[in-house]
Amino acid sequence: MRSLRMTRNIVVCSCFLLLLALLAGGCLTGSGESADIPSLSALWKSAAAGCASAGGLVSVSAAGDVNFGDGVTPSLSSGGMSYPFSGVSPAFESTDLSFVNLECCISSTGSPVSGKEFTFEGPADSAEALSIGGVKVVSLANNHSKDYGTAALVETFGHLKQNGVAYCGAGRDSSEAYSPAVLDAHGRKVAFLAFTAVIPDGWPATATTPGTAITWDHKKVAQSIRNARSKADYVIASFHWGIELATSPNSEQRDLAHLAVDSGADLVLGQHPHVVQGFELYKNRLIAYSLGNFVFSPPDVESSRSVMLMTLMGPGGLVEAKVVPAVISGCRPVILNGSAADAWAGTIAAYSKALGTTMNVAGGRGYISGGASQKL
Repeated sequence: MRSLRMTRNIVVCSCFLLLLALLAGGCLTGSGESADIPSLSALWKSAAAGCASAGGLVSVSAAGDVNFGDGVTPSLSSGGMSYPFSGVSPAFESTDLSFVNLECCISSTGSPVSGKEFTFEGPADSAEALSIGGVKVVSLANNHSKDYGTAALVETFGHLKQNGVAYCGAGRDSSEAYSPAVLDAHGRKVAFLAFTAVIPDGWPATATTPGTAITWDHKKVAQSIRNARSKADYVIASFHWGIELATSPNSEQRDLAHLAVDSGADLVLGQHPHVVQGFELYKNRLIAYSLGNFVFSPPDVESSRSVMLMTLMGPGGLVEAKVVPAVISGCRPVILNGSAADAWAGTIAAYSKALGTTMNVAGGRGYISGGASQKL
């Protein structure tokens, strides 16, 4: 038995060293079309599969707000459904699971709700873009999911299901909205939950009406995460929160993030500010306070700066995270390289340092090492 354990540890350590080499090598270095991403995809999949079988590791990639309405819709008409994620889909596919926040409904029905300055609706066939792009699960817990009414939200559920994209944070009633989407990775169950702190009138799901999961009742948020923890190996919690255009999280964000981790979340993903905020390592669980915009029609330079997050997690928490700088051009994310990548990664590292977390920058990429790596 001791010999078997030693063999297993050697396999896990070897896998971990290989993954570190891949991360440090900065393989994700493509430009607009990212020609080097496929090599990362093959290498990561090969190494992660070996690690997963030996040590229960799971890799998850994530990005921020995806909106197929507004100025993005014409790009879908001209470029097709493969256009929005054409520069980044191999990176999504290189990890076990991939997540974004769907900042619109996907519908052919309804009309803009009254009293809102901005309302977003993607074409009825735009869920296909998520599937083609390698996105496995989306959050619907945000302030735009019911922009065209309850019927449009329910129609969104159907389009996502038809395209094999899971969703969390909304449902036909509160029971579904607060329940996780549970996906499989190497036989491990990964539960995704989502909540919004930005709550227009009529948004919350009730016992009998469709809507979103909200953050007003922190005890309910914590209990939802604990319930998910009881049925999954990993729990990922998404929050739509914070102040628009603020580059640092407020106290409410930090309190909720820590509550999520204390309740059993292994990874916390945030959106809504429309700009990137820093990363925090809390109890060896990574918190991304805001991943900014991703597929969007940004109104200014600040909100066009984007990021991709690639994480490797084990039973003890974060093993390693890779932060990939990007910029939105033509409504789609383009991975940065060279001096532009170095500068943007350096800025994100400074945001993270203010939160007590070290993000090392090498080759235009950011790296956050977790304590779990010390146990392998």
